[in-house]
Amino acid sequence: LEPDTNKVKQATGQLNKSYYTSPQSVVALIHIITSNQSPELRQLAAVEVRKLVSKHWLNVPQDAKPQLRQQLLQSTIDDTDAKPRHSKARVIAAIAKVDLEDGQWEELPGMLQQAATSQQVRHREVGIYIIFTLLEAMPDIFQENMSQMLTLFNRTVQDPESVEVRINTMLALSELAMVLDTDEDMKSLKSFQDAIPHMVKILQHCIETDDEEHAMQAFDVFNKLLSYESAFLNTHFGDLLHFFMQVSANTEVDEDVRSQALSFLMQAARYRKLKVQSLKAGEQMTTMCIQIATELEELPSEEDEVSPARSALGLLDILSESLPPSQVAVPLLKAIGPYVQNPDPSHRRAGILALGMCVEGAPDFIATQLKEILPLVLHLLEDQNSGVRSAALNGVARLADDLAEDMSKEHARLIPALIKNFDLALQAMRSAQPSSKEYELNSHILKASCMAVDSLIEGFDQEDASKYVNELVPRFAMLVEHQDHRVQMAAVSAIGSIAAGAEEAFKPYFEKSMQTLGKFISIKDDEDELELRSIAIDALGKVAGAVGAEAFQQFVQPLMHSSEEGLHLDNQRLKETSYILWSTLARVYEENFDAFLPGVVKALLDCLEQEETDSEVQLGAEASDLVGQEVTIAGK
Repeated sequence: LEPDTNKVKQATGQLNKSYYTSPQSVVALIHIITSNQSPELRQLAAVEVRKLVSKHWLNVPQDAKPQLRQQLLQSTIDDTDAKPRHSKARVIAAIAKVDLEDGQWEELPGMLQQAATSQQVRHREVGIYIIFTLLEAMPDIFQENMSQMLTLFNRTVQDPESVEVRINTMLALSELAMVLDTDEDMKSLKSFQDAIPHMVKILQHCIETDDEEHAMQAFDVFNKLLSYESAFLNTHFGDLLHFFMQVSANTEVDEDVRSQALSFLMQAARYRKLKVQSLKAGEQMTTMCIQIATELEELPSEEDEVSPARSALGLLDILSESLPPSQVAVPLLKAIGPYVQNPDPSHRRAGILALGMCVEGAPDFIATQLKEILPLVLHLLEDQNSGVRSAALNGVARLADDLAEDMSKEHARLIPALIKNFDLALQAMRSAQPSSKEYELNSHILKASCMAVDSLIEGFDQEDASKYVNELVPRFAMLVEHQDHRVQMAAVSAIGSIAAGAEEAFKPYFEKSMQTLGKFISIKDDEDELELRSIAIDALGKVAGAVGAEAFQQFVQPLMHSSEEGLHLDNQRLKETSYILWSTLARVYEENFDAFLPGVVKALLDCLEQEETDSEVQLGAEASDLVGQEVTIAGK
């Protein structure tokens, strides 16, 4: 309770060393949590004793246990403060876990069921919450009484007075589901399924009363059930999808709640795609997502913010991957016509962004529709509204990511449009106040122009790529020193791709590019610099492939040194970049690369032999495209 962190550490250390080594500490702490007047101290003592139960409870004198159990249970039922009451309930669960495995306190489950049906609301709240905590600690505790427990829960899930009882029943049901045999115990399964409509009503009530805390708990339960056996939700799955779509689309509902509803739909589309497909729900979800996307802010955010509009775009991405084009891409192309022609720019943005999100999931189908799509994209690239043009650039990048060769056939119309957007944005930025909305939006357009070219040029043959070197490289080179590191990275990456595509035609820009990009291969002060460093090294590897071994010779040694150092800077992307660079340089230099082979082979073997840590797995996940959780607008 003392706000001084050092004193808290000292006190904790003293307790661990001098007091918590004895079973008597459990008795003393239970005395505190059952008799102290301070709710904060009761809660703290409950947290501490819970950690000690598994270690000391068996060694507490047997004749003292009945009174301690009774005092603890009665104190928990009588406690009027929710936080210490919940903490004490978890102590009861911890003790019960030890006791029931030891053949003791066998009367507890019956006492809890009695409390859960008491005439007094608080008794019901405590009884159900302790049952929930017991199920958390021992999922199979009520397995032999499954039918009896489900009868109880179907009653308490409809408690007429307490949302706490109803929500805790939902939590308990989600734990009980883990041990319910859906193949063998059909009666219990039916009883569980009967509770689903009541669970929906609970969530609906929480949403209508702005009870966000309980609403989030209810969402968690539905998400859990979605990850369990499909049988639990199958009977009501169509109704659930309809309900969550209603919540998602309701602009009067809190944004966090809507985002949670969209998250459920994402998981449903990803993990129950056959069920979603059989219900033909894809078209309705698709049109809903486009409408929600109109809420997107004009200035694209680079933060990992969750919003209904971003989540809706993420859901479109998953739908296009999980369902056939007939349920997503086809209705989307039919629906976006009125959006891209709407006088409201937010609708035009939504239309092109929605289209971009569907490309990766249905590239073959989208490729067959490019003849109709490209005029629409080119029209939006000329839009009077800069936010719409930014979204259209994002659309070009997404189309080119998966359909580079198909898109490249239209280079004569696309590249001039991209250059025009670049020039307009650069001109507008020069007259705008830094940090103003106009400045930021045009900064996004610069970045999006670079990214669109970056993706597009990969589909060009050398002859076509060479046509645009003189127009593109000088423009992008201006951004290499831009104050926004994201613009820097987009420009550097695009220069590398232009070099790879144009090869010989890039040589006039080789020396200058090495001077400007070369200074990034040693920066390492923060994560932004490490990210820029990795992109610069990747770009320089492409430059090496473009200009050839002889011209690049003097830069090999410093680049290899930088890539070797990058392995030790705790940045996953930088490590991956190093390995890609070595592969590139080995192809460029062939037998002349042999001087580097001992170090390269050792580093590769060390990588293969290392044990994957949690942090490495996490970093790897962050480096992937986290569809539905993070959607970058006005970019790839």
